[in-house]
Amino acid sequence: MLDYIFFDAGLSAKFKNHLTKAGIEFKYEDDKSFGSVQGEIISIADETSDAVLNDLQDLYDVLQGELEQLLEQGGEGLMMNAAGMEVKLQDGSLCTLRVSPEIVTRILTVLEFEELQAFIDNIARSVEDPDNGHFCHNLEKD
Repeated sequence: MLDYIFFDAGLSAKFKNHLTKAGIEFKYEDDKSFGSVQGEIISIADETSDAVLNDLQDLYDVLQGELEQLLEQGGEGLMMNAAGMEVKLQDGSLCTLRVSPEIVTRILTVLEFEELQAFIDNIARSVEDPDNGHFCHNLEKD
């Protein structure tokens, strides 16, 4: 199953509505990984075509942008217990990293969402393919 995680009921409903209209079967459940409801995980079949997956990723990106706007509104915007950053691993699979929303909110005060995503992607690449050599070295000789 391929999973999409949402931390806002309205955004989750938009995604499920799209899946229903497109005739894509899905399952959903509350994410209780940290002892309380953190969000909702929507799962679709692994066998979903690449074209459909690309369309869903585009929609998910739009909805994540809406989530970012909700977070930036503060106050009456969105109350969350967790935030997630999606990373594409070397094998092509997607992984959602759970992060404290307070940390994400603080980081987003100085970085754009795309910059934070690039930073997270860099960390994931470093974990998957560690460079255990000396940190300081002459780049011209490499």
